[in-house]
Amino acid sequence: MHHAYIYEGSQTQLGALAADAKARFGFAEEHSPDAHVRGFEKFGIDESRWLADAGSFKSASGRALFVVGIASMTSEAQQALLKLFEEPQAGSVYVVLVPHGTLLPTLRSRMLPYPEKLQFDGQNSLASRAGLRGLFEQQIATFLKGSQKERSDFITKLLKDDEGTKERVRDFINALEAELYKKIKDAKARQALADIAKVRDYLRDRSPSLKMLLEHLALSLPPL
Repeated sequence: MHHAYIYEGSQTQLGALAADAKARFGFAEEHSPDAHVRGFEKFGIDESRWLADAGSFKSASGRALFVVGIASMTSEAQQALLKLFEEPQAGSVYVVLVPHGTLLPTLRSRMLPYPEKLQFDGQNSLASRAGLRGLFEQQIATFLKGSQKERSDFITKLLKDDEGTKERVRDFINALEAELYKKIKDAKARQALADIAKVRDYLRDRSPSLKMLLEHLALSLPPL
Protein backbone atom coordinates (compact mmCIF):
# COMPACT_ATOMS: atom_id res chain seq x y z
CA MET A 1 0.00 0.00 0.00
CA HIS A 2 1.36 3.40 -1.01
CA HIS A 3 1.13 6.37 1.37
CA ALA A 4 -0.17 9.13 -0.95
CA TYR A 5 -2.73 9.15 -3.75
CA ILE A 6 -4.11 11.80 -6.07
CA TYR A 7 -7.67 11.87 -7.39
CA GLU A 8 -8.47 14.54 -9.99
CA GLY A 9 -12.11 15.50 -9.93
CA SER A 10 -14.78 17.87 -8.72
CA GLN A 11 -14.90 18.81 -5.05
CA THR A 12 -18.47 17.54 -5.00
CA GLN A 13 -16.97 14.04 -5.05
CA LEU A 14 -15.22 14.42 -1.68
CA GLY A 15 -17.86 12.57 0.36
CA ALA A 16 -18.02 9.58 -1.97
CA LEU A 17 -14.24 9.46 -2.32
CA ALA A 18 -13.83 9.51 1.47
CA ALA A 19 -16.30 6.64 1.87
CA ASP A 20 -14.46 4.58 -0.74
CA ALA A 21 -11.06 5.35 0.80
CA LYS A 22 -12.23 4.37 4.29
CA ALA A 23 -13.44 1.00 3.03
CA ARG A 24 -10.45 0.45 0.75
CA PHE A 25 -7.79 1.19 3.35
CA GLY A 26 -9.45 -0.46 6.33
CA PHE A 27 -11.08 2.44 8.17
CA ALA A 28 -14.57 0.98 8.03
CA GLU A 29 -15.70 2.23 11.43
CA GLU A 30 -18.34 4.91 10.78
CA HIS A 31 -16.77 7.51 13.07
CA SER A 32 -13.19 6.32 13.13
CA PRO A 33 -11.01 8.78 15.07
CA ASP A 34 -8.13 7.91 12.74
CA ALA A 35 -9.95 8.92 9.53
CA HIS A 36 -9.83 12.64 8.77
CA VAL A 37 -11.85 14.25 5.96
CA ARG A 38 -11.44 17.96 5.21
CA GLY A 39 -12.37 20.22 2.32
CA PHE A 40 -10.59 23.49 1.49
CA GLU A 41 -11.58 26.24 -0.93
CA LYS A 42 -7.98 27.46 -0.89
CA PHE A 43 -5.04 25.43 0.44
CA GLY A 44 -2.15 27.64 1.46
CA ILE A 45 0.92 27.42 3.65
CA ASP A 46 -1.10 27.41 6.90
CA GLU A 47 -3.22 24.51 5.67
CA SER A 48 -0.15 22.57 4.61
CA ARG A 49 1.29 23.04 8.10
CA TRP A 50 -1.96 21.74 9.59
CA LEU A 51 -1.75 18.60 7.45
CA ALA A 52 1.92 18.08 8.28
CA ASP A 53 1.26 18.52 12.02
CA ALA A 54 -1.77 16.22 11.92
CA GLY A 55 0.22 13.64 9.97
CA SER A 56 3.02 13.65 12.55
CA PHE A 57 0.65 12.81 15.41
CA LYS A 58 0.93 9.17 16.47
CA SER A 59 -2.54 7.67 16.91
CA ALA A 60 -3.31 4.87 19.35
CA SER A 61 -3.85 2.44 16.46
CA GLY A 62 -0.66 3.49 14.71
CA ARG A 63 -2.66 4.23 11.52
CA ALA A 64 -4.30 7.30 10.03
CA LEU A 65 -6.18 8.23 6.86
CA PHE A 66 -6.39 11.79 5.51
CA VAL A 67 -8.82 12.51 2.68
CA VAL A 68 -8.37 16.13 1.65
CA GLY A 69 -10.42 17.98 -0.97
CA ILE A 70 -8.68 21.06 -2.37
CA ALA A 71 -10.31 23.49 -4.80
CA SER A 72 -7.12 25.52 -5.32
CA MET A 73 -3.59 25.20 -3.95
CA THR A 74 -0.67 27.61 -3.82
CA SER A 75 2.75 26.57 -5.08
CA GLU A 76 4.19 27.39 -1.65
CA ALA A 77 1.82 24.92 -0.02
CA GLN A 78 2.80 22.24 -2.53
CA GLN A 79 6.48 22.81 -1.83
CA ALA A 80 5.79 22.52 1.91
CA LEU A 81 4.12 19.13 1.40
CA LEU A 82 7.08 17.61 -0.44
CA LYS A 83 8.83 16.53 2.75
CA LEU A 84 5.59 15.14 4.24
CA PHE A 85 5.02 12.90 1.22
CA GLU A 86 8.68 11.96 1.01
CA GLU A 87 8.93 10.89 4.64
CA PRO A 88 5.40 10.14 5.91
CA GLN A 89 4.79 8.62 9.30
CA ALA A 90 4.42 4.86 9.04
CA GLY A 91 0.78 3.82 8.83
CA SER A 92 -0.47 7.10 7.36
CA VAL A 93 -2.33 7.26 4.04
CA TYR A 94 -3.16 10.49 2.20
CA VAL A 95 -5.79 10.84 -0.52
CA VAL A 96 -5.86 14.28 -2.16
CA LEU A 97 -8.78 15.38 -4.36
CA VAL A 98 -7.81 18.27 -6.64
CA PRO A 99 -9.00 19.80 -9.93
CA HIS A 100 -7.33 18.48 -13.06
CA GLY A 101 -3.81 19.83 -13.57
CA THR A 102 -3.44 21.44 -10.14
CA LEU A 103 -0.36 19.68 -8.74
CA LEU A 104 3.20 20.60 -9.59
CA PRO A 105 5.18 17.76 -11.20
CA THR A 106 7.50 17.52 -8.17
CA LEU A 107 4.60 16.87 -5.79
CA ARG A 108 2.70 14.67 -8.23
CA SER A 109 5.77 12.44 -8.62
CA ARG A 110 5.50 11.48 -4.95
CA MET A 111 1.91 10.29 -5.34
CA LEU A 112 0.11 7.51 -7.17
CA PRO A 113 -3.19 7.83 -9.01
CA TYR A 114 -6.05 6.66 -6.83
CA PRO A 115 -6.48 2.89 -7.37
CA GLU A 116 -9.85 3.19 -9.08
CA LYS A 117 -11.81 5.77 -11.06
CA LEU A 118 -15.06 5.98 -9.15
CA GLN A 119 -18.53 6.29 -10.58
CA PHE A 120 -20.57 9.01 -8.91
CA ASP A 121 -24.33 8.94 -9.09
CA GLY A 122 -26.62 11.95 -9.24
CA GLN A 123 -26.77 12.27 -5.46
CA ASN A 124 -23.05 13.06 -5.42
CA SER A 125 -23.04 15.56 -8.25
CA LEU A 126 -23.03 19.27 -7.46
CA ALA A 127 -25.89 19.87 -9.85
CA SER A 128 -28.19 17.79 -7.62
CA ARG A 129 -27.46 19.67 -4.43
CA ALA A 130 -30.08 21.99 -3.02
CA GLY A 131 -28.24 25.19 -3.93
CA LEU A 132 -28.29 24.32 -7.63
CA ARG A 133 -31.39 22.20 -8.02
CA GLY A 134 -33.64 23.75 -10.63
CA LEU A 135 -31.14 26.53 -11.44
CA PHE A 136 -28.10 24.88 -13.01
CA GLU A 137 -29.06 21.21 -13.30
CA GLN A 138 -30.46 21.54 -16.81
CA GLN A 139 -28.65 24.71 -17.88
CA ILE A 140 -24.97 23.81 -17.67
CA ALA A 141 -25.00 21.56 -20.73
CA THR A 142 -27.03 24.20 -22.60
CA PHE A 143 -24.50 26.86 -21.64
CA LEU A 144 -21.59 24.78 -22.94
CA LYS A 145 -23.36 24.17 -26.25
CA GLY A 146 -24.62 27.73 -26.59
CA SER A 147 -23.44 30.54 -28.82
CA GLN A 148 -21.44 33.46 -27.42
CA LYS A 149 -24.60 35.55 -27.24
CA GLU A 150 -26.53 32.81 -25.46
CA ARG A 151 -23.71 32.39 -22.97
CA SER A 152 -23.52 36.15 -22.41
CA ASP A 153 -27.28 36.36 -21.87
CA PHE A 154 -27.06 33.58 -19.28
CA ILE A 155 -24.29 35.44 -17.44
CA THR A 156 -26.33 38.66 -17.41
CA LYS A 157 -29.24 36.84 -15.77
CA LEU A 158 -26.92 35.14 -13.29
CA LEU A 159 -25.52 38.50 -12.13
CA LYS A 160 -28.82 40.42 -12.20
CA ASP A 161 -29.61 39.94 -8.50
CA ASP A 162 -26.96 41.53 -6.25
CA GLU A 163 -27.81 39.42 -3.20
CA GLY A 164 -25.67 36.29 -2.93
CA THR A 165 -24.07 36.93 -6.33
CA LYS A 166 -20.60 35.68 -5.46
CA GLU A 167 -22.00 32.45 -4.01
CA ARG A 168 -24.10 31.89 -7.15
CA VAL A 169 -21.05 32.44 -9.34
CA ARG A 170 -19.04 29.99 -7.25
CA ASP A 171 -21.83 27.42 -7.53
CA PHE A 172 -22.03 27.99 -11.28
CA ILE A 173 -18.28 27.49 -11.73
CA ASN A 174 -18.34 24.35 -9.60
CA ALA A 175 -21.26 23.01 -11.63
CA LEU A 176 -19.40 23.72 -14.87
CA GLU A 177 -16.42 21.82 -13.50
CA ALA A 178 -18.58 18.86 -12.49
CA GLU A 179 -20.09 18.67 -15.99
CA LEU A 180 -16.71 18.91 -17.72
CA TYR A 181 -15.26 16.12 -15.60
CA LYS A 182 -17.72 13.81 -17.34
CA LYS A 183 -15.74 14.50 -20.52
CA ILE A 184 -12.28 14.34 -18.96
CA LYS A 185 -10.90 12.18 -21.81
CA ASP A 186 -11.53 15.03 -24.24
CA ALA A 187 -8.49 17.33 -24.61
CA LYS A 188 -10.80 20.35 -24.95
CA ALA A 189 -12.48 19.48 -21.66
CA ARG A 190 -9.11 19.21 -19.91
CA GLN A 191 -8.11 22.65 -21.17
CA ALA A 192 -11.47 24.02 -20.07
CA LEU A 193 -10.91 22.61 -16.58
CA ALA A 194 -7.55 24.37 -16.44
CA ASP A 195 -9.27 27.66 -17.37
CA ILE A 196 -11.87 27.13 -14.67
CA ALA A 197 -9.16 26.53 -12.08
CA LYS A 198 -7.56 29.90 -12.97
CA VAL A 199 -10.89 31.72 -12.77
CA ARG A 200 -11.58 30.13 -9.38
CA ASP A 201 -8.29 31.53 -8.08
CA TYR A 202 -9.21 35.05 -9.24
CA LEU A 203 -12.65 34.65 -7.68
CA ARG A 204 -10.97 34.55 -4.27
CA ASP A 205 -9.57 38.06 -4.68
CA ARG A 206 -11.07 40.66 -2.37
CA SER A 207 -13.06 42.43 -5.12
CA PRO A 208 -13.07 40.28 -8.25
CA SER A 209 -14.86 41.41 -11.40
CA LEU A 210 -17.43 38.63 -11.61
CA LYS A 211 -18.69 39.70 -15.02
CA MET A 212 -15.19 39.81 -16.47
CA LEU A 213 -14.34 36.36 -15.09
CA LEU A 214 -17.54 34.78 -16.40
CA GLU A 215 -17.22 36.50 -19.78
CA HIS A 216 -13.71 35.04 -20.01
CA LEU A 217 -15.17 31.57 -19.52
CA ALA A 218 -17.91 32.28 -22.04
CA LEU A 219 -15.24 33.12 -24.62
CA SER A 220 -12.64 30.52 -23.72
CA LEU A 221 -14.70 27.38 -23.11
CA PRO A 222 -15.14 25.40 -26.34
CA PRO A 223 -18.57 24.03 -27.34
CA LEU A 224 -18.89 20.63 -25.67
